[in-house]
Amino acid sequence: MGCGRKHRSGAPNTRPSCGSRDIIGERCKFFMFCVMKSACLTADNLQRRGWHLAPICHLCSNGGESCHHIFSSCSFTQEVWGLVRGRLGHLQTTPSVDLSWWCDACKFIAKKERKVFDAGVILVTWLIWKERNARYNMDTMSDNTSHNILSQVNGSSQIVITDSKVQKLGSSANYVKYYKGTVKFGKGLRIQTKASVLAFTSCDGEAADALYVRLVAVNSPFTVKPLSYGRGIRRYREYTFLAVPPPSCLLSNYTDGFNDKTVSMKRFTEEFIKITGDIVRAIITLHCQGYWCSGLKGKHVCIYKMEKCTDAKIWSFCFAGGNEAKKSEDWVDLGKLLELAAKRNDSYTAEIEDLCKKLKNKTLRGMKVLKHSALLNVREKFENIIALNLFILVHVKSQPQVPSGDPEKDKIISELVKFMNASLQWAKAMPHWITQSSNYQAPTTETGLSFIDGLRDLFEHENEYIPEKVKQSQSKIQLVGRDPDLECQLRLNLEKIFLQAQNFVLELDIEY
Repeated sequence: MGCGRKHRSGAPNTRPSCGSRDIIGERCKFFMFCVMKSACLTADNLQRRGWHLAPICHLCSNGGESCHHIFSSCSFTQEVWGLVRGRLGHLQTTPSVDLSWWCDACKFIAKKERKVFDAGVILVTWLIWKERNARYNMDTMSDNTSHNILSQVNGSSQIVITDSKVQKLGSSANYVKYYKGTVKFGKGLRIQTKASVLAFTSCDGEAADALYVRLVAVNSPFTVKPLSYGRGIRRYREYTFLAVPPPSCLLSNYTDGFNDKTVSMKRFTEEFIKITGDIVRAIITLHCQGYWCSGLKGKHVCIYKMEKCTDAKIWSFCFAGGNEAKKSEDWVDLGKLLELAAKRNDSYTAEIEDLCKKLKNKTLRGMKVLKHSALLNVREKFENIIALNLFILVHVKSQPQVPSGDPEKDKIISELVKFMNASLQWAKAMPHWITQSSNYQAPTTETGLSFIDGLRDLFEHENEYIPEKVKQSQSKIQLVGRDPDLECQLRLNLEKIFLQAQNFVLELDIEY
C-alpha cells in the first residue's frame, strides 16, 4: 500500500504506507499512528489527564513538550533528520507531525523503494521517541536521588524541590499553587530552611522579577520576605522560582467558608481580629511606600501560625505611586473580604454590616478601621461605653452647647444629644438574669442617657448582677467567651442602640 496505489473504489491512496510486517512490527506502526494523531504521552497530553509535570522538552530543554515540538520543531529532531536525510531519499521538505510532508517526499522515491522509505521514516521517528524516554528516565532518576536543584542565585543559595507534587494552599476556589522545598545558603550551602516554592514560566518571567523586587523593596513586618529567587538551571532554565517562608494557610481559608476561627457568637474572633489588624497595617505601610494591593483577595495574604501568635502578611501588591484612587480601592476590597467572611459563617450582623459599608463607601480607612466595634474584643466594647458615659458627663451634661470650631464634631455631638434624650424602650431587651437580680433597678425613663448610664453601671459592677446559680456554672464571672455571653446578648437584643453608642465613640475619637 504505497502512496501511488489505489483503494477498491479506484481513488488514489494519499496515505503513506506503514511498511510490511517483515520490515517493521505492529508496535512501531501503532506508535506512528499515535504520532500522526498527536496522541503520544507527551507532557502536554499528560497534563490534560491531571499529571503535574514540567512541560520542558527533554531532548533540547527548550520549549513545551508536545508531539508537534518533539517530532517537528525540536532542534535535536531536526539535527537527526538532517543526518539521515540523504539515506532516506533526499527529503525535500522538513518533517512534521501531519502527513503532507510524507506524501510529498514519496513522490521523489522510486516505487520499488517506497517500503524501505516508509519503514525508515517510522523507525527514525520511533528512535527519537526512545531517546526522549531515555533522557526523561535519567532526569527522573536524578530527581529522586538528590532532589531537583532548580535555581542557583549568585552561587550563594540554592532552591531545591523536595516534593515534585504540586501543592495547593487556600480554599478550593481561592488558592495558590506551590512546591514543597528548601533553600540552601551560607558557606558551602550547609544551612537550609524549609520553603514554599512558586514557579513562573518564561511568559511570566518579567512579572516574577517585578514581584521579587517589590517584596525586597518594601520594609514592613506585614509583607512576606522572600528567602531566595532565581532562574532555573538545566532543564528548568525556562522557569523562574521564588522561595518564601512556608505559610500555615491563606486568608481565604478564613473568608471563603465556615471556620470557627473566624466567627464565634456572631462576632469576629480575637484571632481573626488580629489577622485583620495585620492586613490594615500592611495596607497603610504599602500606601506610605507608594504601593497598593491591586484587587486584594484572600489568596494574597499568607497566615503564619506560631505557638501563641498568628500573623498575616501580604505577598501580592503593585506600584501605585501617587495614585490615591488606586490606594482607596484597597479599603473597598478589605470590606468585601470581611463581608464574605461574615456571610459564609452566617454572622452578617448589623455591626459587621456597618463596618463593611463604611469600608466600601470609603468613609473609613487607616488605623481608624481597627477602632470600629466589629473589630474590638468584648472588653474593649465595654470600655467604650464607660468612656462614652464619662465624655457625656464632662463635655455634654455639665456645660452648655458651645461650638468647638469643628463643624463635623459639633454635628456628631448634636446627634449624641438627640440620642441621649430619645425614648428608646430598651429595658425589656435586657438579659433576664440581669433584670431579675436584686441589685437591678428599673430605669424611670428609657432614654439613650439612661441606657448608657445603666450599661456603665452593669460593666463596672458586673459581679454584683450575676446570680449565684450563674456564678457556680461559669468559670469566668465576666461571662466573656461563653455562649451566649453578655456582649452577645446586648448586641443581638439591642442591636441598633448598642451599635449607635459604639459609633459615637468611633466618630468622636474617644479614648478609654
